[in-house]
Amino acid sequence: MTCRVYLIRHGEPKLEEKRTLYGATDLPLSKKGRKSAKALSDVIGRISPDLVVSSPMIRCLDTAEEAGFKPLEVPDLREIDLGEWEMKKFSDLARECPEDLDKRWTEIETFRPPKGESFEDLAKRTVPAIREKLTDRRSLAVFGHLGVFRTILWKEIGIPLKTVFSMEQDYCGIHVLDYGSKGVKLVRSNWSPQIT
Repeated sequence: MTCRVYLIRHGEPKLEEKRTLYGATDLPLSKKGRKSAKALSDVIGRISPDLVVSSPMIRCLDTAEEAGFKPLEVPDLREIDLGEWEMKKFSDLARECPEDLDKRWTEIETFRPPKGESFEDLAKRTVPAIREKLTDRRSLAVFGHLGVFRTILWKEIGIPLKTVFSMEQDYCGIHVLDYGSKGVKLVRSNWSPQIT
């Protein structure tokens, strides 16, 4: 049986500086984020998933709520922990630790910021968390994060992680995957409720 999985990125968070790293920081949605999340309700209502799950982080739970859902919280779907890089601007990191910032790109799968996680660490908890929820279901909606969904595309479809970083997923954008007997297939990328 094929299970269709909708990977729904949370709405825009309330963030003072746009070029700031905020993985494990539990930010609420901005006004714009709430409005975009509300626009998801019609689309997700038509999909009518068998199960709706979410990262336990407030930006994901609020996106689901604004879209009209009370999801099951899955702790392992929380965003990547950037450790000491949390809430730092890219420009500050480029000045303070340019070698590490470069290494994060050249060793993207395994590099860990100080006291943080690598994408390999993230994959070890997120891929099993998604797969566990597929059993005997035709459809699953997942409210989550860009880093988590990049990891899913990398591990489940085999798209190199550096390539996945060039794929857009807007706030409230949806990647659609089919999990079937022949593997996992990307059906649609960065689908938006405003684009039919």
